Amino acid sequence: MKSLKIVPIHSRPAVTDVEPVEAFKKTKPHLFDNSTLSVVIRFHHRQRLDFLEEALFSLALQNWSDLEPIIVLQNGTDDLKQTILDMLEHQPWRVSPEYKIVTVQIPEGADGRSILLNRGIETATGRYLSFLDDDDCVYHDGYTTLIRQLIGGDRAVAVGGCRRAQIGYESEHWFTHKKDNFFSWGRSLADLYAENFVPIHSYVIDRARLGNSELKFDESFTLLEDYDFVLRLFAAHEPDFTLLDKPVCEYRIRLDGSNSVAHTPAASPEVIDLQRRAQLMIKESKKNLYSKYFSDKNVNDFIEAPSKHTNLASGEQRPDDAERDRRVLLKIVLMMYDFFSRYPRLERRLSKTLHLLWNTYKKLMMANASQ
Repeated sequence: MKSLKIVPIHSRPAVTDVEPVEAFKKTKPHLFDNSTLSVVIRFHHRQRLDFLEEALFSLALQNWSDLEPIIVLQNGTDDLKQTILDMLEHQPWRVSPEYKIVTVQIPEGADGRSILLNRGIETATGRYLSFLDDDDCVYHDGYTTLIRQLIGGDRAVAVGGCRRAQIGYESEHWFTHKKDNFFSWGRSLADLYAENFVPIHSYVIDRARLGNSELKFDESFTLLEDYDFVLRLFAAHEPDFTLLDKPVCEYRIRLDGSNSVAHTPAASPEVIDLQRRAQLMIKESKKNLYSKYFSDKNVNDFIEAPSKHTNLASGEQRPDDAERDRRVLLKIVLMMYDFFSRYPRLERRLSKTLHLLWNTYKKLMMANASQ
């Protein structure tokens, strides 16, 4: 029998004066002695229940079965909680997890996205922590891949690759129009300071390695709070970017412009205005924090130059020549991988042939060197 824990929590005043690094402190020591992955999912609108069910389905299929799903509801009613409970009960879990449904009271008309995430963090008991928006998904081996990277390394955060899926609503169903590697341009902390390429569900945090750090979203942000969070977290704890070429999750863009971030021309003027204001807050955050981490560089090089990777109006990238060549090569490699994965016998034969040719080549080179 799956168990459910419902935790009613009231919202607290937003903390706006916290120093970026000082916000990370006082981790609870009892979180270190388990292998549980706590996954925080915030939920704002009842009309997104279909999306939430797909997100939960992706959790149920995870290879990492020691899960603690935490669904944080903004002003959730008893009826909504029961609906989500039924949804949880009907997922094909590999091992029955302990569900937690957290309700947070937010003033009418206010956006509590950062507050919901913080209450989810406070409720989480797992050593490992991740976040998943209700309209995205994680691939079945995504969490296992990231946690194994953490176990085998010495970093507190492991980041994986993320595909972008563009979806549209047709005949009363959502369909995927295309997928691409939109976020694959980023490779380093310097790239992250220039622009975010790390979606909120593309990384896992090992809280046992945070020392005296505490995880907290800045509740003054009502947009781009995830970007501000990773900027502060990655400054305090350098992440492991080894798996950036390994897609572990999917970020979904709705072509009708209903995402909270302006990705398409269909985005409303209100969303675009909110995003611009959030970007100004991000600039201030970078000025306050990263000049001391890049003392040999001008912080304005990161925050004032227009983005060369993302066009907010169209959601399309504008890579330079080197980046375009790298992406073309990556696409060819992925196409070859997909082709040979369908014909394993041919793949084995080709592999043996390549090894034979390589060994023959090495022998010829050694023979020429000895003459």
